[in-house]
Amino acid sequence: MRGSAHEVSYAVRLRVVGHFLGQFCTIVALLSVAPLGVALVEGQDAATIRYLGVILTLGGGGWLLSRLRVERRIQVNEAMVLTTVIFLVVPLVMTVPIMGIGLSFVDALFETVSAATTTGLSCLAGLKELPATFHFARSWMQWYGGLGIVILSVAIMVRPGVSAKRLAMTGPPEEDLVGNARVHARRVLLVYLSLTIIGYLAWVLLGGAPWNGLLFIFSAVSTGGFAPTPGSLADFENIRLAWVVILTCLAGAIPLAYYHTATRKGISYFFKDVHVRLVLAVMLFSVVGTAFCFHWFDGMSWSRTGIHAPLMGISAQSTAGFSSLNTGDLGAVSKLFLILSMTVGGGIGSTAGGVKVLRLFILFGIVRHVLQGMSVPPQTVLTTRVGGRKVEEREVQDALMVILVFAGVVFLSWMPFLAYGYPPLDALFEVVSATGTVGLSTGITGPDLPTPLKMVLCADMLLGRLEMVAWLVLFYPRTWFGRRRSEI
Repeated sequence: MRGSAHEVSYAVRLRVVGHFLGQFCTIVALLSVAPLGVALVEGQDAATIRYLGVILTLGGGGWLLSRLRVERRIQVNEAMVLTTVIFLVVPLVMTVPIMGIGLSFVDALFETVSAATTTGLSCLAGLKELPATFHFARSWMQWYGGLGIVILSVAIMVRPGVSAKRLAMTGPPEEDLVGNARVHARRVLLVYLSLTIIGYLAWVLLGGAPWNGLLFIFSAVSTGGFAPTPGSLADFENIRLAWVVILTCLAGAIPLAYYHTATRKGISYFFKDVHVRLVLAVMLFSVVGTAFCFHWFDGMSWSRTGIHAPLMGISAQSTAGFSSLNTGDLGAVSKLFLILSMTVGGGIGSTAGGVKVLRLFILFGIVRHVLQGMSVPPQTVLTTRVGGRKVEEREVQDALMVILVFAGVVFLSWMPFLAYGYPPLDALFEVVSATGTVGLSTGITGPDLPTPLKMVLCADMLLGRLEMVAWLVLFYPRTWFGRRRSEI
């Protein structure tokens, strides 16, 4: 079996990856026109010149690479490698204009990695004094990092098949395997745009400032969490605006493909689907659990709990990372519960991070399956089910691998923080927040954080955004060595 698997495997074709990377670079060049426009309006000459340089470099390089003649079909491992390269190229390239406001390379890289991975952690102080171009660039990167990059890339370059499913990372299996990948990508992009517009209109109609609303909604729909003010939701005078942000985060944490399906099959389909119901149920559990911890363990009054528990619970569970209070002031039990929420995350095919709700319930199903096996005859055939649906072996393997690797990354990243002498619980909170692409912080992440630890968190954010799998493919030897298909 081992030999036969090797015989049918194909290594990555660099020419193919280069061709599609060229198309992707062209997309990023076009996306960079938006912050360039803001820099021009604001009169930020240094940022304007740097963005022009980025646009010309990416546009020119992308045009040359995209002219490589290749077969239009892309392999699964090539799609995975391309995805990892995408999330490496964007932060590195975007450090150039971000450094124009006076940041060091390390700090600029931390901000761009946090933006592209939709995490929201920041190591900067004095956010209010930073120019509008910087705030827009971060939120804009979170918006297209949430799903825009992937969907735009899929819509342009991927043909139907499993590769499209892997690269698009979107919803229900029946939707992913039917029809043209470009059509599917455009449908999900339309949902993403619709959620963004609805969230922004709600913000403006409720009296929010248009500019801040744009920044908050870009970050909210991508479950990113960047805010233009240091206090995040705590700086809101109008609680209704905080709820607009949080409900937009909740909408982004639900698998996006289900919205489009609901428009064809009716809204009842949306709430009947087991995946959606699991996400909503876990969100409710997070809110109730957070309220219990805030009141009973932190001594918070019920009036304050009623304000902060829903905002913090949904923010943590959706991996958005907006905060309505100082997380560092919370007690140990509240921090542990939020760590649990951040670890689980939202739905598969959403913009949320974490190991995902469905994988957690698959794990519960496996445990139940094992326990049932102890009390039935040996010849009985048992199947793992979630919400009445049979879970395929491939799904079980995927769930176990992601959960196991997530835990391993968190543990290995936690060790350096302990070596530097940081409090164990606060350090664990920070590492889980980065790996789950959440952005909540106990105060460890800041200007004084040592450079090696900033790099650890950057690695966590990149690993967590792609759910580890793409990185394992990138470093797997047979990805690069072995037989290759014809490239043309």
